[in-house]
Amino acid sequence: MEEVLKKEVRFFKGVGAIKARDLRRLGVETVNDALFAFPFRHDDLSNAIDIEKIKPGQKVTVRGTITVINNHRAKNRRMVITEAIIEDESGSIKAVWFHQGFLTKVLKPGTVVSLAGKVDDRYGLSLVNPVYEVISKNIATKHTGRIVPVYRLAGALTQKVRRLVAEESIKYVGAIEEWLPQEIIDHEKFVEVQEAISQMHFPESLEKASEALERLKFDEFFLHQLLHGKARRELQTQKASMVPFNEVVVKEVVKELPFKLTNAQKKATFAILKDMQREKPMNRLLEGDVGTGKTVVAAVVAINAKASGWQTAILAPTEILADQHAHTLHRMFGDRVTVGIYTRTKRRVGEKEVTKKQMLDALRNGKIDLVVGTHALLSDDVIFNALGLIVVDEQHRFGVKQRKALKDREGDANGIPHLLSMTATPIPRSLALVLYGDLDRSLLNEYPVGRKSINTFLIQENKEDDFYQKMRDEMDKKRQVFVVCPIIEESDALGVNSVNEVYNNFVQGPFADYRLGMLHGKLKTQEKDEIMERFVNGDLDMVISTTVVEVGVDVPNATVMFIEGAERFGLAQLHQLRGRVGRGEFQSFCFLHPSGELSPLAKQRLSALVKSQDGFYLADQDLKLRGPGNIFGTEQSGFEQFKLGSFADIDLISSARDYAKDYLDEDPELDTWPQLKKRLLEYYEEVHFE
Repeated sequence: MEEVLKKEVRFFKGVGAIKARDLRRLGVETVNDALFAFPFRHDDLSNAIDIEKIKPGQKVTVRGTITVINNHRAKNRRMVITEAIIEDESGSIKAVWFHQGFLTKVLKPGTVVSLAGKVDDRYGLSLVNPVYEVISKNIATKHTGRIVPVYRLAGALTQKVRRLVAEESIKYVGAIEEWLPQEIIDHEKFVEVQEAISQMHFPESLEKASEALERLKFDEFFLHQLLHGKARRELQTQKASMVPFNEVVVKEVVKELPFKLTNAQKKATFAILKDMQREKPMNRLLEGDVGTGKTVVAAVVAINAKASGWQTAILAPTEILADQHAHTLHRMFGDRVTVGIYTRTKRRVGEKEVTKKQMLDALRNGKIDLVVGTHALLSDDVIFNALGLIVVDEQHRFGVKQRKALKDREGDANGIPHLLSMTATPIPRSLALVLYGDLDRSLLNEYPVGRKSINTFLIQENKEDDFYQKMRDEMDKKRQVFVVCPIIEESDALGVNSVNEVYNNFVQGPFADYRLGMLHGKLKTQEKDEIMERFVNGDLDMVISTTVVEVGVDVPNATVMFIEGAERFGLAQLHQLRGRVGRGEFQSFCFLHPSGELSPLAKQRLSALVKSQDGFYLADQDLKLRGPGNIFGTEQSGFEQFKLGSFADIDLISSARDYAKDYLDEDPELDTWPQLKKRLLEYYEEVHFE
């Protein structure tokens, strides 16, 4: 049965090579991929409405007969507009389509159609770009007159194609094996997995969709908690690389710093040094807002490790961030430790470029004390002389897997390395206990003396020009500006449309005289790095971006963060974005620009950001105010990416954690539940280090 799940969707009728390529960009290549590529929302188009009852702003389905349809060109002559009149027994309405001139060949006068879309009154009462279906006898509609799924799109894909692929794949849902133990299903009154998948794509009702979502969210959380639980148990059986605390060296390093450590930094450093003296592997999370000095803490403990002959590896999420860390560490501590960088394109020891072979030899022979790298460090050919500490920056994944991927020359003879995870994303305490109860936590909740707060403003409607002037003033002083856009277009999961739109508006309007760059998810890694490098080097005045800048580079010269559609982000994520500025000597600003009229709740959330610079307070507020949205945002790379669940589903996560503990207590190897064990192994393989 499992073989049918491997069937490639490119062979489905109506797909073909080009659509298959676009589907592949969304991670959909096989039936199994399609079954688990769930819609991001459902539109209830199930109730057909009489035309006479239609009102502006409604999402409706109407059924009627086309009486007139024709094409004409817009005034600019570039765009073809198709207009049709649809009648039912109660009245008539106009339908308008843009750039779809072919419709006059498909929809002829006299054709009975079902149309679904939003009612607009800008062109007289009309349906603008509605989804259409020709009504055939005895054949149910797929895209109108029902609850329809809305999927992420790429390239030339349409919702119709995505639904076709999903519908065809559902025929094979019987090949999905139920892996959740029956007692959990019965006790929690969950629907079976096959039913959940089917209802997630094409629900019979919104209630059924909700039941399906609850089951599939639990699946994610349960696997996550089982993996954490197994990792925790495995660690308790492991022996660590014991790294003695060299008090003389640490005091010398701290004394030579050009600034004074905060009390929080001292406390965290001491806790880490104590952990590393033990035979038990350290598993600590270092949390601190941007600018609270996490990197310095990591450097001090790495220098302490070097004093006893141990090496340290720092894993960064991007090449540009790894490069920045390496430069900073070499500049500050190069006289005490030999710093290297190893990424896909960069290999350097100190300031000297080296070959790949020279780099690998230096790591194996212990010539490099501290290496910063991306996932390239996890390659099989990277072997250390004596690896004592792994620091994972903004990539909080499963420690056991990372420890296994990073090897030293002695294998496990030295004991496994200690692990320090670092994140600038504040996690509410209640959530951290549920998600990461196996980690010890250190909080950096103090800023260095002299750090300026970032002046934050909520832009009122029609007051944009005042803030554009402030941005121009800053750029005229040779400062730089970040502009961040949300993912607005449902047709583009990577946000390119919203970035393009803002870029075009800015480059043709208020910022025509400045050097602007654009960043979004469709750019290749090398292109992203090149644009960010130009920005870091001062060759661009402004960069307009999706949230790819969220976890990232230090640009001390950037003094303005302008956030478009600010109400669409979580508070914790907005705080992260704000932290991209205010990293230099100049006063910095954050401008929050809503995309429309704010609801009272949205106004309350954004006002909290204007008033507070405390990330932990804001994370707590987000959890209280925002409800079941993903409080860290979909692009938050510091955490496991749940496809369906969010960190605000705290009750469901707690339940999954309790079940995971009970099952692992009863049978740590899960042999009693072979289907569960098999699914957990698959999930383990799905956890990547991007």
